Formats: sequence, structure tokens, C-alpha cells
Amino acid sequence: MKNISINNLTIQYDDLMVIENFNAEFSTGIHWIQGFNGSGKSSLLKSLCGIVTVDKDVVKINAFDLNTQAIKAKSQLCFVADKPDVYPFMTGLQFLKLIAKIKGVKLNDELFAFMQAINLEQFKDMAFSQMSFGTRRKFTLCSVFIGNPPVVLLDEPFNGLDKHTTEQFRLWLVKARKEKCILIVSHDTHILETLHDSVLVLD
Repeated sequence: MKNISINNLTIQYDDLMVIENFNAEFSTGIHWIQGFNGSGKSSLLKSLCGIVTVDKDVVKINAFDLNTQAIKAKSQLCFVADKPDVYPFMTGLQFLKLIAKIKGVKLNDELFAFMQAINLEQFKDMAFSQMSFGTRRKFTLCSVFIGNPPVVLLDEPFNGLDKHTTEQFRLWLVKARKEKCILIVSHDTHILETLHDSVLVLD
């Protein structure tokens, strides 16, 4: 079974056609999405998680129709946006607990181990409004550990990360590629050039 199936996807903003009649399938592994600015990379990821509305039978996540079975489809995935925008009054730990509550799960040991590995625990009670961009990025990346989602969508995940955190997340990707379907939009060729299983170029 394909983790992601896309059938005749079209995305248009007013008179601007971003993606037209696009078809693709993705299964376990890391799939690197490339393309020039404005080619529709971020719009594609947003369409796969329901931020951009799609019609019936256009996108299926683990065989669940994103249009007619939205809750089941979205329960299969995690989406990390390019900008780590979170409620400014919310602390890092509150954010993680909110994601867990939405998914109906508990925070797990793998998450806390990753937080410790990237020195994030010291910021867990800090409000997002007080965090640097990089610290906010780290907390949003932590959502990939919550609920063990089989599909992970990452939009420029390495932006704002220090070298140590980048390496720790790369190690997670090496492990996760064997059991998850991961789509990554990124300009960091030095990280992904030896890590990806396929490349999709949007033009």
C-alpha cells in the first residue's frame, strides 16, 4: 500500500496556477522535493495535510481520503511547517502536550531523549514569544515523535538549527526512513544528497 496517493492535484490562487493535474505516489523512505521558489513545494505539503483544500479522491493518506475521511487521514501524519509559528503565550512543554492531546496519546520516552540530546529541556517552560527562531524550530520538530505518525511532512526542517541539532535530527531520519514515509522540502543539499530515496522536482 502506498502511504500517499495523489491523483490530478490542482492548486490555484486566484489567477495563479501553482500545480496542475499533478499525480504521484509515495511509500516508505525519504522523498526530497526540489524546485525554484514559487514552484509549489510548500503548497504541495499543505495540500497533503489539509491546510490547502482538495477535492474528493485527490489525496489519500494510507488509503484514507483526505476530503471525506479527514480525521482518519490526518491522524496518520505529522506536518512541520517552514515557520515555527505557535501561540506566543504557550510554553514549549504546553505545545508538545497540546499536540499529544489532539492525537490522543502521551508524550513518550523517545521524545524526551531527543529533547535531552539537543539540550532543549532547559527551555520547556519558556514561552514561545521569548524563544529564538532556532529554539522554536526545535520544539516544532519534536512533534514528529508524538503518536508515531507513519507519514511525516517537513518544510525546510533544518532552517535555524545549530550543527549539533542538525546532526541529531539527521540520525533520526536515517532510522525513520526504514519505517516511515517522509517528504522533505529543503535547500540543504549537503544533508540530503546521500540520504534521500527519491527526488521530486517541481518546475
